[in-house]
Amino acid sequence: MDDNGAFSEPRDVAIANDRFAETAQDTSDSVLDGDGLWLIPGVYDAHTHITWNDFHQHDREARTESERASQTAHALAATLRAGVTSARDGGGATARLRESIAARDVAGPRLQVSVDMITADKSGAPFQSAVLGALDAGAQWVKLVATVGIGAPEGSEIASNFTEAEFRFAADAAGRYGAGVMVHAWGGAAIDYSIEYGATSLEHGIYLTREQATKAAGTGITFVPTLTIYQLLLDLVDRGELDGISRERVAGVVADHGRAVRGAFEAGVTLALGSDYGTVEQHGTNLREIESLMLAGIPAPDALIAATRNGALLLGDADGGRIATGLRADAVLLDRDPTDPATFHTAHSVIAVVQNGELVHHRPTASPHNTPGASHAS
Repeated sequence: MDDNGAFSEPRDVAIANDRFAETAQDTSDSVLDGDGLWLIPGVYDAHTHITWNDFHQHDREARTESERASQTAHALAATLRAGVTSARDGGGATARLRESIAARDVAGPRLQVSVDMITADKSGAPFQSAVLGALDAGAQWVKLVATVGIGAPEGSEIASNFTEAEFRFAADAAGRYGAGVMVHAWGGAAIDYSIEYGATSLEHGIYLTREQATKAAGTGITFVPTLTIYQLLLDLVDRGELDGISRERVAGVVADHGRAVRGAFEAGVTLALGSDYGTVEQHGTNLREIESLMLAGIPAPDALIAATRNGALLLGDADGGRIATGLRADAVLLDRDPTDPATFHTAHSVIAVVQNGELVHHRPTASPHNTPGASHAS
């Protein structure tokens, strides 16, 4: 994959140490045969909940610490195998987990964390303490849950949980700590405040208007729509596994969401990939969000850039998101055409994952030339 989300003719890609390089030592045990396959940069999931493995909070809290640790390790490994080499956690993961991954004590995507989610119950007197508490605990992102979610009463979906002054405080505090602000907002004033007070990213944006999108395009804010998770909720309703929410309502959310994403793209808003995943079944299927972006009308090259280069830019990672000499060698080898949305519907198209120049996942193809050590791919 090139910098425009298109694909070159077949070529060799060399890795020396942990970098893409001009040349690499070519020995029989250091070549990963990619003949007939596609290579894309490592994917960035800019909105996941890697320590969540149950849909409902009360189920998560009922688990023992040992169970939660085991499930988190499984979720991290599955997400890495899926091709996600870097991720941003939207609430739940700690600075300690981030450091454990960085030290390679735990296998998983390199991680940025928000530690806590600042929810409606923190509005007012507790707000400043909640924001500063997260930052003091090592948060690289202040996560504001600025509107309600799918289970909210009809008509309350876009009411802002926070005031303008609270948005301003969060942005100022994050700036002092060198952190960013990510805002869960379905629509309404919360999106306006996000744009006006310098939020780094807007999450979900189901009812983002064309006027808001035009304003957002001029600010540099990144839109992380998390399309797939709402389709999965619709699937749960259809299977009778999600009580108390009408199918008509969730189907309307899915349709409105697609229109908002298309409108944002047409207005020039930067898009990045986010899964918003938080169950055992979901972790490891993160690249399905690329399919969802394409099916929402985003051209394949732009969807691929959203999943790679734009994620790197959002996370301030100048060393990743592209396949280019000198950059950190993170890459995903696929056995199906990445411009076809169906390629990403399941994780089975991922043949190999390289992180920091090391082969961290490999599912051999029928080729007899594939070997399990990779410093060079063709």
